[in-house]
Amino acid sequence: MTQEITRWLTEIRTLQQQLADTRQERDQAYQSAANWRQLYDAEAKQRREEAKISQDNISTLKTELSALKAGYKEAVPAIFKEQSDVTDIQTVEGLRAELIKALQTCDRLQKALDSEKADHAETRKILTSALGETIDAYNPQ
Repeated sequence: MTQEITRWLTEIRTLQQQLADTRQERDQAYQSAANWRQLYDAEAKQRREEAKISQDNISTLKTELSALKAGYKEAVPAIFKEQSDVTDIQTVEGLRAELIKALQTCDRLQKALDSEKADHAETRKILTSALGETIDAYNPQ
């Protein structure tokens, strides 16, 4: 009977050690998940800020384009007045050249915004996968 009790006590100690190891692995997995979450949040914040800046630039350009289309000389943005290579906007050809420039800039910024959105989606996908793999790696089965 003493031998049986010793065996049971040994089994209990072994199970307690396994439990402690499992808890430690779980805590490490939670810490790793928190670190990945923090990285993801920082990346997402940066992407949102970049997207907002790009969207603001697009809005500004659309406003400038509307002003050019309307033909109001007073509404022409200061940026066009400051450039030394600006064509004469008093003529139809000059106005057309400025309109083309504004449209090209708007298109370029829209493409940059779309690229940033795609990059953000890819980053989210990668970080989510890594987070899932990390949790799976520390999740005792």
